[in-house]
Amino acid sequence: MATDRPVFWPEIRALLLMAMLVFLYTIGIGILNGIDAVDFDQRRILGHVHGGTLGWLTLAVFAASLWLFGESRAPGSNERSVIRVLTGLAMIAFPAYVAAFSLSYGYSRPILGSVSVIAIAGFFAWVVYRARGQDLGVPQLGFIAALGTSITGGVLGVLWGMKVASGNNWLPSGGEDAHPATMVVGFLIPVALSMAEWAFFFPRPPKATRAGQIQMVFPFLGGVCLMFALLLDIVPLAPLAILLEVVGVVIFFVRMFPHFRALNLFEATPGRHGLMSALAIVFVIGLAQFWIIKYEGDFDLVPTNQLLGLDHAQFIGGMTNAIFAMLMLATVPGAKGGRWDQVVFLMVNVGIIGFAAGLLFDVKMLKHTFVPIMGIGLLIGLGLYAYRLLPELFESEGREEPGVAGSRA
Repeated sequence: MATDRPVFWPEIRALLLMAMLVFLYTIGIGILNGIDAVDFDQRRILGHVHGGTLGWLTLAVFAASLWLFGESRAPGSNERSVIRVLTGLAMIAFPAYVAAFSLSYGYSRPILGSVSVIAIAGFFAWVVYRARGQDLGVPQLGFIAALGTSITGGVLGVLWGMKVASGNNWLPSGGEDAHPATMVVGFLIPVALSMAEWAFFFPRPPKATRAGQIQMVFPFLGGVCLMFALLLDIVPLAPLAILLEVVGVVIFFVRMFPHFRALNLFEATPGRHGLMSALAIVFVIGLAQFWIIKYEGDFDLVPTNQLLGLDHAQFIGGMTNAIFAMLMLATVPGAKGGRWDQVVFLMVNVGIIGFAAGLLFDVKMLKHTFVPIMGIGLLIGLGLYAYRLLPELFESEGREEPGVAGSRA
């Protein structure tokens, strides 16, 4: 469905375009590394990871936050100035942080990490401010929980960067595991569930029911439990954390099943991306539960290639599908895409299934076959959505103010 441009559309568009730009770097390294064409050192790999999690996923989450929370009331001039500053800060700090990971082990990483945490905290504070007096939908509740958790995850990352740069131990022995676990479980799972649901209730989700409220409490608590389990080496908390995630996802599927059942999987719609995002989350949580049983809660025993399979299933299958759903809703009249949207959907999802299988079972042939399929599908998707977003940057100054004139997507 087409929708009125939101009040913060210029900032939303800028964040999305910057997210796509940084993601190009991540995809390029991912393709070359996945087919074993280039043996990148750890710095480039860390740049690849953070280019995906910060440059692509978190900038897109900021854009979604402005859309979800910005429409309840018109912003004053001071509030709009704050949003412009936060947007500019994130667009500068996040790519610079990615560059620092790619080039250095020094103090530039914790310094730029601290600036990035300030940007995250700023968006979280604005979201909480905007939430006052609103009838919040489930996606909005999920965003509040996820952004709050991401501040803690970001601080853990900065402290770990200080340890790498200085050699001084700023964290307990499990700190290096607590940072990524907090971001993947505490941040990305709630926000992926939120964006997957938002694809069916765009642009304004209905007020959350009691079941919806409870649904979002469980993933939030699961992320907190897993963080403490790894940070303080409290092994029994790990299975509890995953159990909480399972309960939240079960409630989500019960609530959303009528909408999933009504989907026509052969039509290029945002809901189809939302469904794939939800299925990826189920796979990620199920796999984590299997590892807890197999390795008795000790994630250090999980083979690295299998952890990478889980990460990519979450980042591409879970989050990127959810972001593509938002991009379709923002740029496609009637929210029904054409043949290129079909190509993107098939290549990305077939690619991530094959690539994740190659990582999980350590089969190079699968990795070498499906990494290019997935990567090229992602590149086509970025090109397609940029093509739909970029012309607006060159429109005349006579265009009416976004969100006032009711211009259509």
